[in-house]
Amino acid sequence: MGCEEFEAQLATTSFTSIFISDNKAQRHELSRAAIPRKITSSGHGQLDGAVVAIKANIALKGLATSAGSKLLSERPAGENATVIEAIINAGAMPVGHANMTELAFSGLGLNPHFGTAENALDTSLVPGGSSSGCASAIASGLCDLAIGSDTSGSTRIPAAFQGICGYRPTMGRYAMEGVVPLAPSLDVLGPMARNVEGIIALDCAMRGTLPERVNATPFTQKFILPVFSHPVLDEDISNAFEDTVNLLEQHGIDIERRPFPAFDKTLALFAEFGPLVGHEAYEQITQLVALEDKLIDPQIKKRLRDFTPVSADTLQHIMTTRAKLCQLVQETLSGNLMLMPTVACRPPNLAEVQESSATFQRKNADVLKLTMLTAFLNVPSLAIPMKPADPGLSYSVCGAYGTDDEVLQAGLHLEHLLN
Repeated sequence: MGCEEFEAQLATTSFTSIFISDNKAQRHELSRAAIPRKITSSGHGQLDGAVVAIKANIALKGLATSAGSKLLSERPAGENATVIEAIINAGAMPVGHANMTELAFSGLGLNPHFGTAENALDTSLVPGGSSSGCASAIASGLCDLAIGSDTSGSTRIPAAFQGICGYRPTMGRYAMEGVVPLAPSLDVLGPMARNVEGIIALDCAMRGTLPERVNATPFTQKFILPVFSHPVLDEDISNAFEDTVNLLEQHGIDIERRPFPAFDKTLALFAEFGPLVGHEAYEQITQLVALEDKLIDPQIKKRLRDFTPVSADTLQHIMTTRAKLCQLVQETLSGNLMLMPTVACRPPNLAEVQESSATFQRKNADVLKLTMLTAFLNVPSLAIPMKPADPGLSYSVCGAYGTDDEVLQAGLHLEHLLN
């Protein structure tokens, strides 16, 4: 899709719920620069002319980096985030700030201030968050690609709920300058696209590298399926995932079910001290806004206040244990990759979570159940739809930290097999 097609769709799409702000001036400047390239058929980069939605916690020059909050919506950014400059250099057009959960602190995707982006597959369901508008922009056909952020699942959950692909990389893969933080020990940016090929192209552009020739080479290593000590999946998610695994095995993919102690130990750590994201988010958010302010989403406020502060020694213990658990992931996988469902449940009903705070908090915990584990363990994770038109049916290709290229190429191969 080009800039002209994007402009034409603005009148027919619920633009105001998908986007918080329009990057009109910068978009038109980039579009004008692209005209001579179209005339001469000369490319500018691997994303030449691609229309890219940008999550509202990533700086776009001239627009307020609101992070979905009215309290941060007044001061325009003086320059683009580092990763925005990288994709512009690859020829992309960042078209505006996509809607998101306020301050990125929920997996459901609601925003009472700017409206909630619609789930493009089923408007009665939540869009998934916190990168809700990014997923809606792609799934509705408004954009080719998007850059979200992922602290506990925020690119992968909305991707799963709207039938697209979303990626959480190993921490440090993309520059974070110009991004509003939520939990710095967990925050990463993440590409989102309709398919894995789009993820790979955007991944390369975000890193300022040229892509290798995209091809689905046969994958020879086996996949590990983590076995949990107790059931965590809704029945229809479990059944769809088993069907996908069976299809892959029919295509000759080597798959082994194996206990995954790092997951069980992480769950035990969360049960004792609470998730790391809550402790860091409280510190970061209270530096940005006052929790007493009436303009803060009450659900975000409640979730923050539900976390019991811990001492510096306890926080250090959590971080030390995390490092050991990341190493345990390496040992368990032994050079292999991992397959698992992206989410444990279907997207909740939008009206139900809007009407009841208790339902909101319970469903939010449900949708984060799996993605929060892989985020804590610094596991690169690629969400791919099992059935693109069926909300929530998504599987993830995962690896130990640093195996991003292997994860992406394996995801490309599996996507081609299943399609």
